[in-house]
Amino acid sequence: MKPNVTELVVYKDKCIGCGVCDAICPVDVLKMDFNSVGLYQPFESDGCLDKCRLCIDSCPFVEENKNEKEIAKALYSDKEEIRFHSDLGYFIDTYEVHKKDLNDRLKSSSGGAGHALLEHLLEEKIIDTVLSIESNNDVDKLFKFTTFKSRSELEKARGSVYYPTEMSEVLEYVMKNDGTYAITALPCFAKAIRLAQAKNSKLRKRIKIVIGLVCGQMKTKEFTHTLAKDTIGTDRLKSVRFREKQENQPAGNFAFEFIGQENNKIGLINWSDSRGPWNLWSSRAFTPMACNSCTDVFAHCADVVLMDAWLPEYIRDYRGHTLVISRTNEIKNILENMQSIEVKKIDYKKVFLSQKAVVDNKNAIFYGSKNIFINKINKIKLEIQKLSNEDYEQNKTKIDLLLMKIKKFEKIYRIINLPKRVVFKMYRILRGF
Repeated sequence: MKPNVTELVVYKDKCIGCGVCDAICPVDVLKMDFNSVGLYQPFESDGCLDKCRLCIDSCPFVEENKNEKEIAKALYSDKEEIRFHSDLGYFIDTYEVHKKDLNDRLKSSSGGAGHALLEHLLEEKIIDTVLSIESNNDVDKLFKFTTFKSRSELEKARGSVYYPTEMSEVLEYVMKNDGTYAITALPCFAKAIRLAQAKNSKLRKRIKIVIGLVCGQMKTKEFTHTLAKDTIGTDRLKSVRFREKQENQPAGNFAFEFIGQENNKIGLINWSDSRGPWNLWSSRAFTPMACNSCTDVFAHCADVVLMDAWLPEYIRDYRGHTLVISRTNEIKNILENMQSIEVKKIDYKKVFLSQKAVVDNKNAIFYGSKNIFINKINKIKLEIQKLSNEDYEQNKTKIDLLLMKIKKFEKIYRIINLPKRVVFKMYRILRGF
């Protein structure tokens, strides 16, 4: 039997679990489910067609397929007023956006631009259906992709989700139901959608707008369950909110809120707490191995891209701000004429700077770094990634020791990168001069 996506991608630990292969398979031999790591993957049954390549041709991690920049060039390079930046990709304009209604803004991620855009697309009948993520009534699968057809339904689609989801069911829905659709997608998911659209005319004609989310890395579901267990003593959850905004805190120090299934126990843990999400996030614990093969931060294949405004002028405002990249004139006109949001054009260089740390980190993992300390730190992080995905509980002692090692290297790195005058002053103080 010829190789398919299972042999070429899944068995090589390069599957991100997007679900496109399942949706596009003509004989339905691939089914998405969680694997032992806590990440979706396709599981194969008998009946794969020998001459079929659809699963391979639609996979974002098959090296022979077009990369995101090649796909983006075909999509956007001939647009009027188009510009290009090596990291941002093709774009027409860049913006800072936030909702005018404060309560709406506080319930939304960042400035609420994504939720506002989805509402507008439905209300103005630009599309019939939104494909996005909602909380799922299943303790083993806390979130899922689903369809939204009204503003009231979209209330369930607020907020960020740091939990695996997959698109097979909603893409199958698109292929079976005529209409116009917008879909929210991480960079690798957006790439998979574009690859599938090249092979399937229904996906190509019906999905009108792809809304991308800036991404530095995904996490397996064990990221959420480990934090929940540390916070409320159980990983059997009724619900999770990943972006509880904290008044009088910087925008980046939001909280995760966990509610237990059996006793409704509620627990909050701030992003930057010593045992909080940042500690695991930045160490690459629970990061899928496929993320090591990706450098697409700004969702090159998406028509519009949303991100946090990690800039000095916005970071202290807990209410949140969204930075937006528009790659089409349609999106540009929509954003500039929406009544529910405040929109301000912002220099594209600032948009890049807001995510420069993410870009640098992904590039250092993928290409390596010229800096010996960064390479040493990343080598430790890759070991943490491996150990956490094998068995976090069993390897926790090793992981904690590696985390301490990272902190030591980071401390040394910060000291040697201080201005020389500061280093000399510290040296004189230590020597008693």
